[in-house]
Amino acid sequence: MLHCSGLDDCNILAGADASSGRKREVREHNMNNLREAVEGFLDGLAGDVSPSTRTWYAAGLLSFTEFVGGNTCLEEVSAAVIRRYRAHLLDRGLSPHSVHGRQRAVRRLFAWLIEEGALSCNVALDVPLVRLPPQPPKALADDDMTRLLTRLPLESVRDRAIILFLIDTGCRVGGLCSLTLDSLDLPHNCATVVEKGQRGRRVYYTDLTADALALYRAGRPDADTGALFLSQSGEPLTTNGVHLMLKRVGKRAGTRGRINAHSFRHAFARAFLRNGGNLAALGRILGHSPGSPITARYYAVWDDRELQEFHNRYSPLADRTDDRQSSDHRRG
Repeated sequence: MLHCSGLDDCNILAGADASSGRKREVREHNMNNLREAVEGFLDGLAGDVSPSTRTWYAAGLLSFTEFVGGNTCLEEVSAAVIRRYRAHLLDRGLSPHSVHGRQRAVRRLFAWLIEEGALSCNVALDVPLVRLPPQPPKALADDDMTRLLTRLPLESVRDRAIILFLIDTGCRVGGLCSLTLDSLDLPHNCATVVEKGQRGRRVYYTDLTADALALYRAGRPDADTGALFLSQSGEPLTTNGVHLMLKRVGKRAGTRGRINAHSFRHAFARAFLRNGGNLAALGRILGHSPGSPITARYYAVWDDRELQEFHNRYSPLADRTDDRQSSDHRRG
């Protein structure tokens, strides 16, 4: 626990049951106030998340620090303070998604402070997250998927392999661009990708994608890089290069809705669930942490037509339709 004698003076006091090792660890982080706590948290993220994710946390927590005051002692940051911060963001006209994200950043900070022994409870959890409005599915539409796959034989070997890999694995675009010649295991239909600055994880694909990858790899130009996918100049393909390629191919295919790497990820998740896969397995395949609510919140998203289709298929009375028809026939 931290005891504050004033907003500019916060000393670390250990309880009678606190270990000396934990005391030293907290002191080494030099977390005497909110600003130092945020700096320690961001330092700890380096290497564990992607640079863009770390930048996102930095921006959100800078806003929080400016509102509360960087010299404020950690114990002074109560649920009431965080509630006022949420109201402040809403009064500024920020979207519910922006406010929701900044609240999640604060929650993550306080969870880390508890892990470090600087605090004993996460007061940020006492402030409910702003409710998000219902969102339409972000997946590539089924008819656009059909248009794209119909067009695919006319595209280059590289582009066919990339698109099939994205559709088949549900990986992030960063994971696709992280592929190397050595990370591809064609005989076993799997590959190792590195996403969001974390260690590699395995993704799987079907024979159709394996054939496309093998064809591309056989004709891949020689280059001074081990990256699997190359740009036209022979350099490793970037995420921006993938986005431009998908936009180009989608236009030629006549797609009407969103078409980007993440829409393929959502399309994979929806197809996986519609075909009988479960959320736990899907979360593992997508690279989510075990038990993460992200899988259900952002990927198991259905419109009214799809929900009715699920209902008609899985209702306890769905298999009694034939009985009703037979009954009607007898009455007729």
